[in-house]
Amino acid sequence: MSRFNLTNATTPDQVLIGLADSVKALPIMLLFFTWFMVFFSGVQRQSRRFGYADMPQWAALASLSCVLLGLVMTTTAGLLDLTSFVIVMSVAILSGVWFFLSRGRYE
Repeated sequence: MSRFNLTNATTPDQVLIGLADSVKALPIMLLFFTWFMVFFSGVQRQSRRFGYADMPQWAALASLSCVLLGLVMTTTAGLLDLTSFVIVMSVAILSGVWFFLSRGRYE
């Protein structure tokens, strides 16, 4: 007897829902992975190219990408709960505030 019962999971959303039922932290881990990949790859690439990195900008872009991914995940019932999406939105708002407060007056 197998531990994971994915007998008729033919579409990707059914597979993701089945995995999210088995591993409760999977949607949160996907959002963390997306945030860190966008943030660190952007900071690294910008610092190699220009010699400096604009961390508030990349934090805001990473948070925006997580909000968009979270919106897609909330359309499928059972994949991302409301509490997790509220946390993602609050991180996006905080990083947006950090981004706008880090700008100079004439930037």
